[in-house]
Amino acid sequence: MRTGDLIGWKPKFYDPTVASVRIRCLNPLSELRARGYPIELFDETRCSTYHAVVYSKLYDDVTYREAAALKTRGVRIILDLCDNHFYNPSAWGPLIKARDELLRMLALADYLVTSTETLAKVVRTVKPDVRSITVIGDAVEIEIKEEFTSMWRRWWHRRLLAQLLATIEGENKQGRTPLVWFGIHGGPNAPFGMLDLLKIRQCVEGLNGQFPLSLTVISNSWHKYFKMIRPWAIPTRYIPWSANTFLTALRAHAIAVIPISSNSFTRCKTNNRFVTALQAGVAVVGDSIPSYEEFRCVTRLDSWKSGLCEYLLNPDLRLQDVQRAQSIINARWTLPRIADQWQGFFEKVLSNSRRMA
Repeated sequence: MRTGDLIGWKPKFYDPTVASVRIRCLNPLSELRARGYPIELFDETRCSTYHAVVYSKLYDDVTYREAAALKTRGVRIILDLCDNHFYNPSAWGPLIKARDELLRMLALADYLVTSTETLAKVVRTVKPDVRSITVIGDAVEIEIKEEFTSMWRRWWHRRLLAQLLATIEGENKQGRTPLVWFGIHGGPNAPFGMLDLLKIRQCVEGLNGQFPLSLTVISNSWHKYFKMIRPWAIPTRYIPWSANTFLTALRAHAIAVIPISSNSFTRCKTNNRFVTALQAGVAVVGDSIPSYEEFRCVTRLDSWKSGLCEYLLNPDLRLQDVQRAQSIINARWTLPRIADQWQGFFEKVLSNSRRMA
């Protein structure tokens, strides 16, 4: 590595509570820095030291002007994309603007990284002349650094966690199996989120007579939970997502349910929720998208009633599938593995740049 090969990495937000910021920037950056690799969070006062800059999910007007100025100085521009922001079935105004900005940034960028091959195919369809595309997925999170928040807020989240764990312990003694759904509640750009649970309500409530069930929702909208999920005919509860409590809360459950409204936005998603649940020791029943296919043999996909019944009847099968899934994850989806891919990609960028110099 030559002097002057420093890489800057700039996420859309500098907020570690945002999953895409952690997974697509902070986590791999931290791993690479621990190896001594010359990379850092972007610092505009150090622009003259950068050989390349990665923009993660970032392509607004200000960013474009900054990237264009850097490019005139010979800095390689890399765009990292993890969502299909071309999909806009409701013609939502902000996304129309974002599409134009994204196309402009794609024309400027020297390299594009996407989080899935499905997303890469979408980009190639929309912009066939796009430059080199490299696919690098999401590393599973086995720990999440605590939020720097108020003492009262940390106390409150831990109290909610303690209540949840006590409730699940009591249900386990009664023979009730705890299901869990987790994720952001939704957004205006496409059908996804908490309301996907409505797809499986009839199935879950129907099974409750034979297999007593409960459902925990870990998300960011009490209002949506209260209106749409709480009325279900099984015990349900809500706990807000918090970096301080999420993984402990998740591990307390037996089965994660991950229904998905299939559309061009959700089909481009990574396997993040699947591998998060599986690595936490929780079996998964879900709907399929391309990134989940690797785990079809160790989960239950597209078979809600039979899949849930299999796992509810046979806890040993749940454990076996989770262990097999963890072997796949440990071989391909850990942070060191994903950081290896980023490092290899950066080496290619720098090597190409040297040949062109």
